[in-house]
This record gives sequence, structure tokens and C-alpha cells, in this order.
Amino acid sequence: METQSKTESAAAQPGQYLTFCLKSQAYGVPIGNVREINRLTDITAVPQTPFFVAGVMNLRGKVIPVVNLRLKFGLVETEHTRQTCIIVIEGDTGQVGMIVDSVSGVIDLKAEQIEPAPVLGDSNRLSYVLGMGKVEASVIILVDIVQALSKVELMADPAVLEVAAADSQKPAAA
Repeated sequence: METQSKTESAAAQPGQYLTFCLKSQAYGVPIGNVREINRLTDITAVPQTPFFVAGVMNLRGKVIPVVNLRLKFGLVETEHTRQTCIIVIEGDTGQVGMIVDSVSGVIDLKAEQIEPAPVLGDSNRLSYVLGMGKVEASVIILVDIVQALSKVELMADPAVLEVAAADSQKPAAA
């Protein structure tokens, strides 16, 4: 029986990726994980959830959690614009919405356009980064969005997550 290491099994694969932006950085998720893209709609806040969980939304009669991906990825929250939307993905616990600044489109990446994820920071906190896609002079961060929005992540203790978020926002010592 063959087994793959975590690094090998978590590598980005050639294929189609839905690309979206947070801040000015492009990200890509495998198109097979994407259920639909919606305009920003009413989101109901839920108390005692992790700081990056915006709340829940009613998607055609089904209530699904919605995550602010900027906050989840440690970026500063900004005002929503006309381009802000919710990408609904099919996760390991069902559908999850993720708020992104804008959707760019679908790209088809070939094997030679994909590099492994570089070793940066805490590998456990960055384990959802599958690799880097190269398109012309740009780099697209390829994300395992199902892992990034897994039940473990969504159910984590809010107090622990808030401390971790506060620590990640502190300026580096000179």
C-alpha cells in the first residue's frame, strides 16, 4: 500500500482555479470546491464565534456560515464595495460562504505554472497554502479552502483565536 507524505498530498495540482482578490493579492481555489458566487447579502451575526466568522446567511432556505476571509488570513478588515462578494464552497461540513474583495475569474494552470508553497512562518498556520501559481508576472496563492474553512477552524475557541490574531497584528521588534 502506497502512502503519500502530507507535503505531497497537499500540493497544488494542475487544473482550473477560481481566482479572487483580498487586498491587492490574488488567491486561487480549485474550481471543484466552488458551489456558487453571490453578491454580498444580509449576514446575521452569531455570538461567541471566532473573530473571522461574519455570521450566517440564508441561502435559498438553507442557513450557512459565512467567514470574512480577510480576517481569517490575518488581513485588516475594510469597508465592503460593489465588488465584494460571497463565494460559497462545499466544505467537509457542508456549504460555507467566504467574503472576498472581488472575484477575478477562472484560470487554467498547467504543472509548469505551479510551484510548491515556500517555507514561511508557522507551517501549521499556513498548511492550507497548496502552492504558488505563476501567471505572466503575477503570483497567485493557491489555497486548500476546504482545509482553511474546516470544522476544526470554524469551531476553534474564540478566545484563543483572538489572542492569536492580536499577536499576529503586533509590529515586529526592531
